[in-house]
Amino acid sequence: MTDRQRKFAECYAKSGNTVRSALEAGYSENYANARAHELLENVGVKALIKEISDKISSERILTATQRQEILSDIAKSKGQLSADRIRAIDTLNRMTGEYTVKTELSGGVGVTIVDDIPGE
Repeated sequence: MTDRQRKFAECYAKSGNTVRSALEAGYSENYANARAHELLENVGVKALIKEISDKISSERILTATQRQEILSDIAKSKGQLSADRIRAIDTLNRMTGEYTVKTELSGGVGVTIVDDIPGE
């Protein structure tokens, strides 16, 4: 893979714009307008775009610990509305399994007891 192809893949993964990415990577305006889409068909470029896109996507997602830290900050904050603090605490309790779920079963289970023992 050439340096320009690598630069194109990096730019495209961030912007999604084929022509702009080709121009930023150093391709001519004529090439960018007419043939930049061909870069997306290159196996190496395609794989690098996917790799970069996946990394960018995963960096934007909060981990469970990060979510808990944010909710904890809201719950501890004196300046927050009490409703927001209560919701944050409630959400934290659900995340950490503090609440137990009660399940009630009613009705018969369809068991018949037979008092007929052979040999008696």
